[in-house]
Amino acid sequence: MICNKKKILTFSFDDGNVDDIRLVEIFNRYGLKGTFNLNSAKLTNHPVLWRFQDKKDVRHINYTDHPDLYNGHEVACHGYTHLHFEELDYNTAYNEVFLDKKLLKALYGYDMLGMAYPYGTFDEQIKKILNEIGIVYCRTVKSTYKFDMPEDLLELNPTCHCKYEKINALADEFIKSNPEKLQMFYIWGHSYEFVTEEDWAAFEELCKKLSGRDDIIYCTNIEAINLMK
Repeated sequence: MICNKKKILTFSFDDGNVDDIRLVEIFNRYGLKGTFNLNSAKLTNHPVLWRFQDKKDVRHINYTDHPDLYNGHEVACHGYTHLHFEELDYNTAYNEVFLDKKLLKALYGYDMLGMAYPYGTFDEQIKKILNEIGIVYCRTVKSTYKFDMPEDLLELNPTCHCKYEKINALADEFIKSNPEKLQMFYIWGHSYEFVTEEDWAAFEELCKKLSGRDDIIYCTNIEAINLMK
C-alpha cells in the first residue's frame, strides 16, 4: 500500500498503433500511467492495416522510430502475431507467448510479466501456458463496471472500455468513493478508437478529471497487481 491510499487508476491499451504517440502524451501531461500490450512481430509501420469504422486508417507503431515511446509506462505481451489462442495447438500457442515475451524484453530491457488476450478470448490451455512461461496477469475484454480487485489474475476483467458511454459517471463514482479496502478503476481499449478530435478531447477531459488527486494511486497494470500482494 502507498501512504494508505486505497484507490488505484490504471489503463491498458492494445496493439501498439501510431495513435499511442498522442495517447502517451496525454498520460504524461496528467501524470497518469498505462500498460501497452504489444505484438512484437508487428512493431513496424506496415502500409495501412485496415479502415476502422470506415473512417480512419490504422497502422502499427515502428519501434525503430519510437524506441522510448513507452518510457515511464509498462510494455506487456499481446501474442507474437495476435492470434485466437483457443484455436491453436499447444506448441503454437506456447510460441505466441514465449516469442512475444522474449522479443519485447530484448527491445525494452525488462521482463514482461503481464499480457492481454488477443481478441479477449482464451481457454484453460493458454492459462496453463501463461503460468509455465511466467506471465503474472492477463487482461480480458469483459467489463465489470465495478472497482473490485480481481480474483483470478489470468482472467483480469477491466472496469470498462475507454469509449463506454457512461465512463464519466463511473469516474465520478470512483472519485467520490471512500473505500475501506483496495479498489481499482481499470480502463482498456485501443488508441485508434479515438477517431475524431471530439473523441480525443473527451478522453483528455476524462484524464484531467481523474488526475492530481491525493487519494488515488496512478500506476501501470503490474504495479497495481503488486499492490495486491
